[in-house]
Amino acid sequence: GVARILAQEAGVTDTVVLQAALLHDTVEDTDTTFLEIEERFGAEVRRVVEEVTDDKALPKMERKRLQIERAAGSSPRAKLVKLADKLHNLRDLNRCTPAG
Repeated sequence: GVARILAQEAGVTDTVVLQAALLHDTVEDTDTTFLEIEERFGAEVRRVVEEVTDDKALPKMERKRLQIERAAGSSPRAKLVKLADKLHNLRDLNRCTPAG
């Protein structure tokens, strides 16, 4: 997935980035909290995960608007995770799109 793209294709070795890549959807998709991520993986990983996590309580269009608005000010680590996630999603679309 996202961590594989960063490690194998981009040559990323920063463990904070790789851990955040593995955890990037955790808060959105599970009951795990940012505090739990910090307790297990540290404050730096928490910060990156927090930067790339959308607030699922907001409407989808608002989440997308906020992603665009915040992108330029994101940390370099968060940008790596977000870009790898977008690439992974595009590849999934390509794999799942019927031919023809």
